[in-house]
Amino acid sequence: MASDYNKINQVDYEAHAVGPDGSDYQNEIKDVEKKGEKRIGNIQAVERVINLLASASIGAIMGYTLENYIVNQHEVINGSGPFGTNPKLWPTYVMTTAAGLTLIFNISVLIAYCCGRKASDKVASGSSYVKLLNPIGHLIVWGTTAGSFKGASDGKDIWTFSCSDAPSDVAIQQGFHNKINYDILCTTNTASLYTAIGTAAFAVIGIVMWIIITVHTRKQKKTKEKLEAARRFECIRNSAQPYVSPQTQYGQVPAGPPSGYAQPSPYSSY
Repeated sequence: MASDYNKINQVDYEAHAVGPDGSDYQNEIKDVEKKGEKRIGNIQAVERVINLLASASIGAIMGYTLENYIVNQHEVINGSGPFGTNPKLWPTYVMTTAAGLTLIFNISVLIAYCCGRKASDKVASGSSYVKLLNPIGHLIVWGTTAGSFKGASDGKDIWTFSCSDAPSDVAIQQGFHNKINYDILCTTNTASLYTAIGTAAFAVIGIVMWIIITVHTRKQKKTKEKLEAARRFECIRNSAQPYVSPQTQYGQVPAGPPSGYAQPSPYSSY
């Protein structure tokens, strides 16, 4: 009897665990996970578009800057080149490289969206933690790029030379004013610096949003799992309770013979 009773309880548990009601809870947990992943995916999609536009803008500005230098680097007026003697070029090359790499990466991911989100996640990396590397990577790339670009601004690089109002620099600029528009170079390079800073700041926002959504999703998932576990326990407990008559359930004692009354024997008639 005990083994039969255990079998009945086991069947009842499995029915509630994998039956329609139990699957509803599991589907709700999966829905919570999917919603969290969807929110993170939407944030990453916006971040990739913004990074794509920022990379394209900075790349175009750096391309324009390098074109002005390369085309006129061998020109000499009054014993000086267009950006002084031995101009510092590496900040411009660093900014150009960062823009090119992030541009290629974001274009690859956005093109992959045409094949579906799973394909894009394979390009951008798959797990939730690895996806966090995307904004962290942009933060590191653009943070260090903007920092180095700003840190190298000592008047010898193309950006600060174009913005310089020192008499010696102004004299050189006037000699090349028909070939190079220094005002445009100054404005566009300044814009590229602030764009890089803004992209790094947006990456920080992306990281914070990832943390908030991930923590909230995990709390929802744990709550759903606890509710499911409590529901299963309640089903098992109810199935194991013995039958209780309605009279006993509501505190009523079934009526019996009065006190002192001798119940006749079933054999008295004989």
